[in-house]
Amino acid sequence: MSKGFGPQQQTDLDKLVYRIVRYCQKRSPEGLDKVFDSLPKDDQSQQVMNRITEQLHSDLDTLAWFCGYMASEINRREDSDRARLPITELSKTLILLGMQPFVEFMPYPGQRIVILAPERFEELPKSIQTKLKQAFEFSDRSGEELLQINEAIRQEFEVS
Repeated sequence: MSKGFGPQQQTDLDKLVYRIVRYCQKRSPEGLDKVFDSLPKDDQSQQVMNRITEQLHSDLDTLAWFCGYMASEINRREDSDRARLPITELSKTLILLGMQPFVEFMPYPGQRIVILAPERFEELPKSIQTKLKQAFEFSDRSGEELLQINEAIRQEFEVS
């Protein structure tokens, strides 16, 4: 069966990911807010995050900035100019150490990061673990506690 000629048409998902990546590159949290506010609630969110990460994998600074945005550390364009953005720095460190954002760690509203793959974190050199634990507050949570926190945050962000 023939697939036709010419370039392949972009899907809605392709266009969405392109817009998000462009807003990240421009360091425009306001633009990202508009995109995320207009997204329908569906099961594609993990796919979107994976595609964004894939698109930004060669631009570590922008990917770490996006993690800071997702953790509510960056709410306005001016926030990008602050001298120290701890969640963004932590994200960059974890990415440099080989951990995958949105797969092995998740930036979370409230300026937090959830380690989704604790075994991967435990594989990091002890000196790095110690530095990170000194610089950031770590707390262990059960899967049930994380689900409760996730549900509370989801309800907080739900628009009536």
